Amino acid sequence: YDYGSPEKNQLHYNQTTPPIYAIRPMTIPTAICWSRDDWLADSDDVAFIFDNIKNLIYEKYIYDYNHLDFVWVIAANKIIYQDLITQM
Repeated sequence: YDYGSPEKNQLHYNQTTPPIYAIRPMTIPTAICWSRDDWLADSDDVAFIFDNIKNLIYEKYIYDYNHLDFVWVIAANKIIYQDLITQM
């Protein structure tokens, strides 16, 4: 998380920028649902995740979703969560 200023980041992280989360060492089975319309996790972010996740067990592209749709869309249960629960 970026606190919005070097000073606040320094206070929280002891460095001026937010730390990079190390996903490459993760070995836990991972499922990813994504969309090109996500304004917070853009295509470059998603490509980075796909390139670095070692144990990707499930991936679902959802056309036309933005970041908040993954939580707030009424049909999210049918479109996302039932598939994810099946993967558990």
